[in-house]
Amino acid sequence: MKMKGTPIVILFLFITCTKEKNLNKQTSSALTYAVALDTAMIPLNDLGTGTFMGYTGGLYPGGANNASGQYASDLLAFSNSIVPIDKSGTPSSTGKVVFISLGASIGGRNMVALKAKTTNNPATNPNLLLLNCNQGSGFASLNDIMNPKSVYWLHVDGIVKQQSSYRQVQVIYLETDDSARVRFPGKPLIVKDHIDSCLRVIKQKFRNAKVVYVEARTRTFAGFQNWNKEPGPYYFGWACKWAVEDQINGVPGTQYKGPKPVAPMITWGFYEWADSLPRTTDSFYWRSYMTRDGLHATTEYQDTLALRFQKFLLTDPYASIWYAKH
Repeated sequence: MKMKGTPIVILFLFITCTKEKNLNKQTSSALTYAVALDTAMIPLNDLGTGTFMGYTGGLYPGGANNASGQYASDLLAFSNSIVPIDKSGTPSSTGKVVFISLGASIGGRNMVALKAKTTNNPATNPNLLLLNCNQGSGFASLNDIMNPKSVYWLHVDGIVKQQSSYRQVQVIYLETDDSARVRFPGKPLIVKDHIDSCLRVIKQKFRNAKVVYVEARTRTFAGFQNWNKEPGPYYFGWACKWAVEDQINGVPGTQYKGPKPVAPMITWGFYEWADSLPRTTDSFYWRSYMTRDGLHATTEYQDTLALRFQKFLLTDPYASIWYAKH
């Protein structure tokens, strides 16, 4: 009986050990996959409740891509308060809704293309006045914008005062770069603080500024060997996300309402960062052939970005209040 039972015991032990080895391999593979996924650069709106380096994605807290709660109620109220005003900042039927852009060349090209699609468009608010206040060649980074005495503001002065006034500006589109050169999460945390500083300067200069829209930045490709190269642009999106969350969480120095607001509201425009595969949320993608130098879009695909931005402004439940014709 012992001789007959022994092979069975040995076989059972062999099967058990084999299963444990296979299970360990599967577990190890799953963990490796999870780690790899956690370090993959996935668009924030596709990442959702997933994580990157342990940080939850989504454009808003909790992996969400839409505003909610008190922040959403405030955004609605602020959007409804954007009406035509004159150069002194007084509501007027003959006034304008002045919408300006601040930052470097990438955002400036977006604003030029958006302005062309807005002017005399029967779908847009006829009282809109769009002004491109961006400046390329490294003169308009966040570091410049958050310094109220930088030469960049002389450039802004010349454009705003020629066609409008600082008190007439109510909406701002901010897209630029930042020279911080550290790893994640250090870089986006530094850039987030710089964005917060920019918002305070913007409120000081444009007392009637209600909302600042951020779009992060498009993915960049080979050709740039400075802070414009990846993963910098991807990290910039995280900085924008965390700057929005600062206001949602009531971080000191970001107050946008009450008797003494120190900043306008900050919210998302069209989130631009995408990889070569279409995003699951909106099918948007970005590839190297869409750029002329690895950074700036070609004329054709600049039009694509502007169309995406305009579609957002026309359909977003908050932006459409002041941008679309009613």
